[in-house]
Amino acid sequence: ASSFGFHPDILRVKWLRDWLPITSGFVSSPSVKGDNVTFSTSSRLTVPAREWRSGAVYTCQVSHEPTHTIIWVATKAMFLICFCFTFLECEDPSVGVKIYILPHAQRQVLMDSSVTLTCVVVNAPLHVNVTWTQGNTHLQSGYWKTSATEPQKVISKLNISVLDWNSGKEYLCVASHDDIPSPIREKTFKKTVEHVKRPSVFLLLPSAEELSAQQSVTLTCLVKDFAPKEIFVQWTENDQVIDGSNYKNTDVMAYSADRNYSMYSMLSISAGDWGRGNSYSCVVGHETFPMKTLTRSVNKSSGKPSFVNISLVLMDTVNACQ
Repeated sequence: ASSFGFHPDILRVKWLRDWLPITSGFVSSPSVKGDNVTFSTSSRLTVPAREWRSGAVYTCQVSHEPTHTIIWVATKAMFLICFCFTFLECEDPSVGVKIYILPHAQRQVLMDSSVTLTCVVVNAPLHVNVTWTQGNTHLQSGYWKTSATEPQKVISKLNISVLDWNSGKEYLCVASHDDIPSPIREKTFKKTVEHVKRPSVFLLLPSAEELSAQQSVTLTCLVKDFAPKEIFVQWTENDQVIDGSNYKNTDVMAYSADRNYSMYSMLSISAGDWGRGNSYSCVVGHETFPMKTLTRSVNKSSGKPSFVNISLVLMDTVNACQ
């Protein structure tokens, strides 16, 4: 709360929670003299987000004894009530509210029949209304509560068909609330891509050093020279999908000269599993593949590795029958 335009410089500021005095957590600035004979000051109270969302009422009491004036400003999570004169300024609780849409999983576009769009509202007021539209069509809306773990974040999800997404339709997420002066919005759609290129996929065997150590071995799947950059890579063991926590995918790296992208994935497995002859496959998904995915498989008998980790390159045979 900021107070200005008072004289003489005798002002007391108190903070209350549910009308009981607060003795800590606030800072009051010294008074500053303006261009004329009046003064100004400010006081700021910091409270835990959990207490703020609990619905407690916080009050700022300003007393100016020479003019026999007492001013109260009461606020809580959904509204702000000011009993004040023109020299008291109240902070807008809607400041800082932002909205964005997360990128969806590329695997959904290539492997599933639907795509999940995720809209996130940050610094959201309690019970913010989130609406999804496509063109002039209302798709979904609801009053969302903030989560217990992230009290200032609201997430709204919308499922659409892959056909609708690939058609380039534009989807709009809108957040509205009485504390927000005007609705905030964000849109998403599939962008048109001019440059396309099918990835080259190489599967590299473990190095001789790793095999001789007989502890763990690393398989590397190199995916290079592709466009657009949206891609997914996963691993399987004996045709069973391996949990994503067991391998590491690098970020997609751009090469500005030719507008192509590359990335690689590394799977660490025990020397015992490798020695038993289990089959491991790198599954790559990209829109340029005729069947949407390409699989490269390897096992202990695929070849004899050399001392560098580029011992075996399995060339792309996707066009072998053409």
